[in-house]
Formats: sequence, structure tokens, C-alpha cells
Amino acid sequence: MKRAWSGWWLALQLLTVFPIRRAVEWNEWHVRWLVRCMPLVGGLIGACSAALYALYLSVSFGSPLFWSFLLLWLGVWLAGGLHADGLMDVGDAFFSYRDVKRRQEIMSDSRVGAFAVLVLFTVLSFRWLFLYESLQTGVPWALLVAVPCLSRAGAASLLVTAKLAKPTGMAASLREYSSWRDAVGALMAALFVLALLAAIGAVPLPTGLALLAATGLLVAAVRRWAETQFGGINGDVLGAFIEGGETVLWGVIWLLHSSGMA
Repeated sequence: MKRAWSGWWLALQLLTVFPIRRAVEWNEWHVRWLVRCMPLVGGLIGACSAALYALYLSVSFGSPLFWSFLLLWLGVWLAGGLHADGLMDVGDAFFSYRDVKRRQEIMSDSRVGAFAVLVLFTVLSFRWLFLYESLQTGVPWALLVAVPCLSRAGAASLLVTAKLAKPTGMAASLREYSSWRDAVGALMAALFVLALLAAIGAVPLPTGLALLAATGLLVAAVRRWAETQFGGINGDVLGAFIEGGETVLWGVIWLLHSSGMA
């Protein structure tokens, strides 16, 4: 249990802006529990978004346009912009149309290119659109918890199943101590959150199953794409998966609500 708590604190320190003043050693068991706790970190970020959504439902101030914008940036800010930075690096590298080695070098470059800005703007604009449309239809609050939870469960799966682009960096450091068992642990954590939300009637079963299926397909697609375009995954690809994955999942929610299937 002590290892699990240490892994949880380490995950919060690494993946959020929450002020955790706790020294945690970087070792095998703490890193393994960090990976397993990734969906729970997403769930915590989602819970903060759900609290903001509850405020939106209880006050008459502002429009869905305004509140969807706040919800969008709250998630990005609570993650410290870490995943958004990864998305920008991946965008710069992919649209350089260079070879794999050069793309890896571009992702390691701290400078921001035009394509990085365009990719971030496009991905977040679509997520804002999906959030806005979902707020218009009265989306269940629990989906604000489920989406970041599932995106990070998918990232944990991608971390341990995909080929590494290089032997150094954040992804390599996490991969050194983690295995498929930890990806299963992350998936079980995400399923526990979904089951709990479904049990209280907050997430309709068809919607939950659709989001699970979309996450699985996205992991398979990104794994193959990353190995082809970059020689494998790294920390930037994982960050891009989380940001892009949340946008895709909100797109699925929008489609389900628009079609009346949710």
C-alpha cells in the first residue's frame, strides 16, 4: 500500500500542477504504480472539470460558449500544459515531412514552429466545439471525469506496448520499470471509475462502451502510426495521444448525443 501511495504522489507531481510537496524516490515500484495511477490522475482532473460544470448548471451567468472555453482550458492548465507541449512537438515533427531521424530531432528541439501552433489550435478548437455542443444538449457531468481517465489509460497502454523511438527520455524512463501488467492495472483503474459512474447512473452504458471501444481503436492506430512516422513512441507522442485522445472521445460523445443514441 505504501508503494501505491508513493506512485500516486509521483504521478501527481509529474502529470499535474497540484502542489505536492513530497519527496518520492524514482524506483521500480513507484514508477509501476505511477503508470497504474495515470487514469486516476485523469479522473481527478476530470472531477475538477465536473465541479466547474456543476457551477455552470447552478448559475445563470455566461453562455455555454463561455463555460465550454473554461472547461477546455482548465484541463490543459491542470496538466501543466505538459501534454499540449507534446502535441505541439509531434505536430512540428510530423509536418516537417523529413525522415524518421530528423523528426526525432525536431521533437527534441525546444523551439516552437508554425505547424506546432496550427496543430494545437486545430485540436483544441475541435474539442471546444464538441464541448460546446455537448453542453448545449446537457451532457452528463460524469463524462467530464470519464474522458481524461480513459485518455490516460490509453496512454499507459501505448507506453508499454509500442516500440520506443529512442532509449532516452521520459517514455524510456517510465518503460524501464513498467510492463504489460501495469497497463492492465491502469485499464482496471479506468474500468473501476467507469463502473462506479455507471452504477450511480451518471454514465449511460452504451456511451461508456462506445468510449472504451474508441480508446482501444485509438491506441492501436496511434501505435502503428507512431512507429511508422517516428520509429516508435516517446514522451511527446504520449502527450499528443492524451490531448488528441480527449478531443476524439468528445467527438464520439458529440456524435452520440447528436444522433440521439446516448
